[in-house]
Amino acid sequence: MHMENLLINILFVLLPILFFQIFYINTDSKYKRVSLAAVFSISIIICMNFPITNYEGHYFDFRYVPYVLGALYGGKKVAITLYFVILAYRFYLGGVGFYIAVFDSTILLFILLLVLLPKYQAYSLKTKISSMMVLLALVNIISLFLCHSLFGFILHAPTVLLVSFVIAQAVTIGLSVYFIEYLKAMDTMKKQLYHNEKLKSLSEMAASISHEVRNPLTVTRGFIQLLKSPDIDEEKKNNYLDLSLRELDRAESIITDYLTFAKPHEDVELELINVIDEMNYVANVMQPYALMQSVSITKEFFTSESYILGTKKHFHQCFINLAKNAIEAMPNGGKLVFKIDQENRMTTIELIDTGIGMTTEQIERLGVPFFTNKEKGTGLGTMVAFSIVKAMKGEINVNSKLNEGTTFTISIPECVKNDAT
Repeated sequence: MHMENLLINILFVLLPILFFQIFYINTDSKYKRVSLAAVFSISIIICMNFPITNYEGHYFDFRYVPYVLGALYGGKKVAITLYFVILAYRFYLGGVGFYIAVFDSTILLFILLLVLLPKYQAYSLKTKISSMMVLLALVNIISLFLCHSLFGFILHAPTVLLVSFVIAQAVTIGLSVYFIEYLKAMDTMKKQLYHNEKLKSLSEMAASISHEVRNPLTVTRGFIQLLKSPDIDEEKKNNYLDLSLRELDRAESIITDYLTFAKPHEDVELELINVIDEMNYVANVMQPYALMQSVSITKEFFTSESYILGTKKHFHQCFINLAKNAIEAMPNGGKLVFKIDQENRMTTIELIDTGIGMTTEQIERLGVPFFTNKEKGTGLGTMVAFSIVKAMKGEINVNSKLNEGTTFTISIPECVKNDAT
């Protein structure tokens, strides 16, 4: 047995398997079966062109391995195509072995079409491998005995050659079936993971929308409860109604933002934001919710004016999220301080609460989706706040001690009003 040609046969049996992975599994072309038939035909021809040995006109090669594999994974049309390829090229090569090739190929074709193809995909992996190994071994053994019966010389070949030839083909097709089934299983798993990832993204998006819309609805509910007070004056009533309408508009804006989340945001127009005015707005919006939780809000502004570039609705969304989290971190009441200062052309905004605090590990995980310290939270509010600050080229630092409170420090580059205009 020529080892070099044996390796060539094995190589050109394995090459169609590589093709199967790259071009057959991963594409949806309507010419998949045509290309599969072409590749397995090339494999068959090369195997026949480099026989392991040629004993008195009988070619020992691995032609039936790609033939069977192409039929099993390409279907009936591929099987018939490969059948005629084998016969045509074997006729071209000539010799007495042609008639044995006709017999072997025809027997295999009938077994494939009538027995294996209708049920093959339902077999277990173990059954697929073992049945293919037995099939090819039996066909080769029958072929050898038939050849001896007709021509009377084939069994005079060395026993080691005949046994090695039968075993080598059986092992090769067993390994080939295993590799192809492995590739198919990996592809199925990849598609399932992709599907699960899409479902997960959809779930996260739904949870995020729910979380973000709940904030303005909670605030609006607080204002409506205050409106039920019998001693409320007309000015406060109008103010609460105005704030409620603005919060409902914000909820609508959030929904619109998430519906267009997948679209590019290069066209978002930045505006000059008066930090003092907008933080006053955030404090006013959160006041009713804070009162409901027995939390007092204090403002400490150490600058008369401060401007940054951003969008007001995102600025509100960021700091309302952080303020709401701070209030909810004080279940027994407490104090929330808003601080604003300027230093080195940076505007610094601090939210200081006297709540339950966080551990170092909890601080490090802030901003990660679905990480939260609240029983019914999603962690998406903090994640959105972090992403908004980052979009404004800012930074967030968090200091916290258990049972003492937490300080969020947001630093955003200052924008001079005259420069912005």
